[in-house]
Amino acid sequence: MKNKKLANLLAYASLVFGALWLGAYLTRLILTYNLFKEEELILKYFVNNTNITGIFQAFEPLYYITFITYLIFIICYTLFLISARLSFKQNGWLFITSIIIYFTLPFEVILMGIDYKIIEMNLAGNFNSEETLKLIIERLEILDGFSVILILCYLSIPYFLIFRPFSIKKNK
Repeated sequence: MKNKKLANLLAYASLVFGALWLGAYLTRLILTYNLFKEEELILKYFVNNTNITGIFQAFEPLYYITFITYLIFIICYTLFLISARLSFKQNGWLFITSIIIYFTLPFEVILMGIDYKIIEMNLAGNFNSEETLKLIIERLEILDGFSVILILCYLSIPYFLIFRPFSIKKNK
């Protein structure tokens, strides 16, 4: 009974932190892409040397939220899989969800490495808007369209959680 309660708690925590991460991630992507001209990584006319520092510092909480919530989400989801002991063979929806989460994990870790550099600059107190801009452009270029693919994959997860396709019921 304790194992089931723990699994339910971890499933709930996974859902909450996953939703928080995805919302903050999507917000950050939209705001970041709005700084640049379409189809180019050149800043728009309203972004200049006097306001770029303020813009990047306004984004700072989004970096913290996405970084921390993603780590907690992955930890909770992994612990949920261990504690729930559900069969992937009988729960195809869980298998597909796990494939999405763990297949995108290495790519997200690469992007989080860049985020960590930005967070580290902010925490150390040596914020440099020019260096931050380089890191943001590097993040957008390194895995070009991956962020959009990642969002679409994660938006499919609620379908799998609600409808639970590819489930095999045990014969009693």
